[in-house]
Formats: sequence, structure tokens, C-alpha cells
Amino acid sequence: MAIELKFKCPVCGKQYEISLQAARHVFGTGDKKHRDWVDSQGVNFKDLLVEQALNPGNASYQTVAELIEKAQAGLKK
Repeated sequence: MAIELKFKCPVCGKQYEISLQAARHVFGTGDKKHRDWVDSQGVNFKDLLVEQALNPGNASYQTVAELIEKAQAGLKK
């Protein structure tokens, strides 16, 4: 049974099964292109990174996952 890759990183195109995996990729990669994309969406990458490090849970990952979902929806139109 093949896994369906539904979400694509809006920066590099790497594909993931769920948006949260793509968000973890964006944070984990953390290169200039990925940071700049997050910043271009109206949120500050560095602030999200600090929030993720200091607070329990996945609030920052979820924020980036929602941005990826919106970007993905725009690609499907």
C-alpha cells in the first residue's frame, strides 16, 4: 500500500503525507530560502523557532503547517 504524499514544501518541493511533517521539514532545514518563505507569509521564522524551543507543544509547527496548507490550496487552483 503506497503512502499518498499530499503536501509539498512550497520552497523546495519535497513531498510529505501531512502538513505537520512539511512544517517540521521547514524548521529542520532552516536555510535562508525556507526562513525567507516563512517570513514572507507574515510571520517571523526566528520568533517561531524561539517559541517552539521555550514552550511545550507544537504551536509553531502548527502555525507553519497552516501556512503550508494555505500555500498548497493556492497551488491546486
